[in-house]
Amino acid sequence: MRIGIDLGGSHIGIGVVHQNGTLLEKKEIDLSKENKSNLEEFIQNYIIKGIKEYMDKYSVDLIGIASPGEPKEGKITSLVNLGIQEMNMTETIQKICDLPIQILNDAKCAGIAEKVHGALRNEEDGVFLCLGTGIGGAVFIENKLLTPKRHSGFELGHMVIQKDGEPCKCGRNGCFETYCSIKRLKQAFIEILEVSEATSAQELLEILRKRQNEEKIEQKINSYIEDLVTGLSNITNIFEPEAICLGGSFVYFEDILYDKLVKEFEKGEYTFNKDNLPKLKLAMLGNDAGMIGATIK
Repeated sequence: MRIGIDLGGSHIGIGVVHQNGTLLEKKEIDLSKENKSNLEEFIQNYIIKGIKEYMDKYSVDLIGIASPGEPKEGKITSLVNLGIQEMNMTETIQKICDLPIQILNDAKCAGIAEKVHGALRNEEDGVFLCLGTGIGGAVFIENKLLTPKRHSGFELGHMVIQKDGEPCKCGRNGCFETYCSIKRLKQAFIEILEVSEATSAQELLEILRKRQNEEKIEQKINSYIEDLVTGLSNITNIFEPEAICLGGSFVYFEDILYDKLVKEFEKGEYTFNKDNLPKLKLAMLGNDAGMIGATIK
């Protein structure tokens, strides 16, 4: 068995994954304002506790970590959405066990899981796009994950889709994720609907189903989809994938976003090869994809 750890921008997940990709059990916790006050210590303590718990129950031969930012030499760096510059998770874990540890960018882990076990498994050329707290991506050409030599690469969320647009946490303006992350979309809906910040995604979705035809909600959905189509069209023009898989929290809003997105994207307004557009697929593994992909060798 293997232990998969997913460090999300707003939650931590840790689970036990069989080599066939089956998630046997997991536990998750949201990163509240309270535990964000000493976030690095909280993350390390929560993960160590989980590893010990699972190692007592299972025979574990590998620990995989899906992390935002750019992991290097066992260290996790540039966690922009968590406000952490560097964290040495390998060193922390090796204090309690002597197991192989692998760390990879979280979006790439989720993409690998979808490529091996999920929606992209039958596509030679595919792009995985994780829409959540931010936007991350993974690109596969001829069944191989593209991996640059210098940096982790494929920061698709930080391509600029609006020059001189809204500021992004990366320090630039007009980034794709500033307009199309689900975190930003959820915040916009909360403000429009005038509901509590503590409203869960499921509760928010129930409200939206009843009120999605209201003018302000409809306008926001349409503007979101227009921005998302712009980003997807840029990705299509660069990589020419057979399919683009949409994962992360986007899948929770499928019934109010997906059909409209497909309809607008298939117009091919911003794509070069309009007659041969990629299929837009929804991720099959949900938010478990990061944990699963982190354990795939």
